[in-house]
Amino acid sequence: MSWDAFRAKFSRAIALDGFVNAPPAFDPAGPHRNFDHHRGPPRDDMLCTGLQVLRAVRKGLVECFMPTGDEEVPVGMLDCDPDVCVSWYALECNFVTRQRVNPAIHRLFGHIDDMDNASGLLDVPRDIPIVRQAAWIFDPYWQFRFSGAIDQKEARAHLGILSDITSRINEFVAGRGRTLSIDDRYEKLGGGEGWEMVREQGQHARMKMARRGIKAFVSVRENPQGRFVYTICRQSTYIPWFPVPEICAFLNQNEEPDCQFGGGDIVHGNAQGRGSIRGPDAITQAINAYQKEHSLQQP
Repeated sequence: MSWDAFRAKFSRAIALDGFVNAPPAFDPAGPHRNFDHHRGPPRDDMLCTGLQVLRAVRKGLVECFMPTGDEEVPVGMLDCDPDVCVSWYALECNFVTRQRVNPAIHRLFGHIDDMDNASGLLDVPRDIPIVRQAAWIFDPYWQFRFSGAIDQKEARAHLGILSDITSRINEFVAGRGRTLSIDDRYEKLGGGEGWEMVREQGQHARMKMARRGIKAFVSVRENPQGRFVYTICRQSTYIPWFPVPEICAFLNQNEEPDCQFGGGDIVHGNAQGRGSIRGPDAITQAINAYQKEHSLQQP
């Protein structure tokens, strides 16, 4: 929803990571707060949503929204991905996160910021402890996503994943966190000038893609209705041969109104709609046609 619609619907509320289609904003009259890194300034220049929330909690967000401690504050979110999970943890467990000296919190939130800033397309050494620790913390989300259950859009299921991951973060912060081996498998389906069409099979597939020099990709999966859900991504705004917003505007010309791509300057997707009827071959042809028409070539 829009920022104005959000403020009209709730007397006081917080929105996370795309629930409101607007840049980060604060209205003290509500109060209302939107945390986001998809809209507004270039994503390269922004903190992930989780770090935005963490800083706000440490600067008085909770006291502003709950001056007596009894106020009910709705929090809107679209899904339960790692950035949303750490954002929620910063709010729900503010008695932990508001402490400025907490190395475990800093390591986890910093790792999420690094990965989310590049949409996961970052070559991170596999043997760094926080990478394997985060793999265990967020494994419920990745299982939820790869199973296809995420596409059913059931709020209770998303909240269950959120609760599970919150418990795992608490275990990690208490020094009882576990680790998982890195699963970076993916299948290449095609691609074009400076980009690849892939099917991600492991939660760290994008780390391997980055290690292999891939700077732009389209990831596809099928939803329960047999339609196609895409993530269209580049590593940063410094990848001009793959202009994600312009490519997706072109793709949207042939998508139904409830199947449109949306997002920011480095990543777009259509997961919020019903999915596209166009398969990977058709999307590949469309993107390559756009690149050819606009003479977009990788240096």
